[in-house]
Amino acid sequence: MRAVRLAFTRGKSMKLSAIALAAALAASTGAYAEDLTNNVNLGGNAADILTASFGVTHLESGGFYDTFNFSPTNGDWLVDSSLITIGFRPESDIDFFSAEINGHFLTLSPIGGYEYAVMMQEPITGPLVMHVYGRVNGMFDASASYAGTINIMPVPEPATYGMLMGGLGILAWLARGRKPA
Repeated sequence: MRAVRLAFTRGKSMKLSAIALAAALAASTGAYAEDLTNNVNLGGNAADILTASFGVTHLESGGFYDTFNFSPTNGDWLVDSSLITIGFRPESDIDFFSAEINGHFLTLSPIGGYEYAVMMQEPITGPLVMHVYGRVNGMFDASASYAGTINIMPVPEPATYGMLMGGLGILAWLARGRKPA
């Protein structure tokens, strides 16, 4: 009976140790990771292009996962977007691991002191949500920032392409009908 109690006691203390270790790891990870969610309003201009600038400053070293919700964005869009960071000092360096808008990934530059991510003329259906995953590489808690821009244009309707092709056909027919003198 004593052997059974000892085995039970060891098993219980091992479970408690594992739980305590998991809690300590979760707490330490939370202290160094910073996740942000931002709502960004897009402004318009005369050319039906909506645009916005955005940015984030992280105040702690470690990983981050940022979310940007852009509005208003119902519809089909051609999206241009970019992110940039310049880390002149090791404590203010950010490495991008991935950046995507609605599952469409931005092209990342190599990891280093100057990093960027870009997307050019990608057709995406809204609402638009961008996720940026990366790491602040400081040995001490220091602020590190990145900034971004997004430009969206409505995708032309199929009827617009049909009218363009019809107009070009009429011009070709008129040009063919003329005879050189």
